[in-house]
Amino acid sequence: MSTSTEIARLKKNPFTLVPEANVDVWADYENVRQALLDVVTSCRTDQVGLSEFVVLHGEIGTGKSHALRYFHHYITVTHVDEFRSPCVYLESTKLAKKTDFLVIYRRVMEALRNHVSDTAARIDAALEEKAEASGVSRPQDILNAKEALWRNSAQTLAPQFPSLIPLLRGTIDNPHAFSVLCGTESKGLEDFQLTGPIDSEYDATKCLSAYVNLVTNPSREVLPERLFPANKAFYLFIDEVELLQDFKQDLVLSINQGVRDLINGCPQAFCLVFGVSGDPRVLFAIFDKFVVRRFSRDPIEIQALDEQESVRFLKEVLKNYRSDPSDPDEYPFREAALLRIADKTQDKTAAFLFRSVRRVLERAVLTGKLQPNGWIEVADVDAFLT
Repeated sequence: MSTSTEIARLKKNPFTLVPEANVDVWADYENVRQALLDVVTSCRTDQVGLSEFVVLHGEIGTGKSHALRYFHHYITVTHVDEFRSPCVYLESTKLAKKTDFLVIYRRVMEALRNHVSDTAARIDAALEEKAEASGVSRPQDILNAKEALWRNSAQTLAPQFPSLIPLLRGTIDNPHAFSVLCGTESKGLEDFQLTGPIDSEYDATKCLSAYVNLVTNPSREVLPERLFPANKAFYLFIDEVELLQDFKQDLVLSINQGVRDLINGCPQAFCLVFGVSGDPRVLFAIFDKFVVRRFSRDPIEIQALDEQESVRFLKEVLKNYRSDPSDPDEYPFREAALLRIADKTQDKTAAFLFRSVRRVLERAVLTGKLQPNGWIEVADVDAFLT
């Protein structure tokens, strides 16, 4: 028996209950997409270059998470060569039983594991080339010169947190270095010029700020552009920030301090976006004035779609999962059927529209109404969505 995916001629069923990590179809109005695109583009070093701190808000289910996933995918996959930047998306502020800024820091660093390894390898290659150009020729002499450059460049490359440089060096061949960098290891700290573990908001923000500034604005005295092309920006998207209003005061205070110091430490090429359900003014009750005063723009609102935008969105989703690109964008639905689905879906958000389409498609296949090369008509929608 053919599956619904095969009958609908799709690569797979896109209408999942849990949203996929890779989102490449925009699910809101174009003016909202353009506003967010302006935010993530403006902070790049090849554009304006100043850091951005923005709030994306809307009622529950309107698509804030979808929008943040969309731009995470946009930056790291579909436009990766243009942006050439790391982007971390945290799906919630509830990351542990007790989430303080240190928990956020550790989750960010864990998400950056591959980027950290790549950064360390690129620095190592650049310093090795500089060592070779210094006049030494024997392999051991080149290695010694390179190691000296690692040691002597720490203050110049990471003035906010010089220990970041020996930590990066350590990630190349020391299995404990990354754990120390994440603040989860307290042994062997002297190997990385640390007097204590990274276990405070102060150390965490200093280290993360130093990393952001290193990869986006490195010292060209040590790392010339030819040897170490910089990232154009650094992006951090944090969703469900409104949950902080239910956190204990000491945890909120920790996150306040961490966010404030992180923003202060990254005046250029850093983009922080908060996703908030409900009224964004809730942030004034969560964060102190020194944080909310740093918002770089007015809050950007995500809204439920109208019927025409709903149809456009669903057609784009179907098109992206089409097995045969020559099929009509809306297949196996008539466009009028998609319009009827939108009409019958009270809350026209990505989640609720997916639910409606999923139900109609499944019922059409199970009842035999949809046969190979057939269509789902308006009458079918009326029969399956009550």
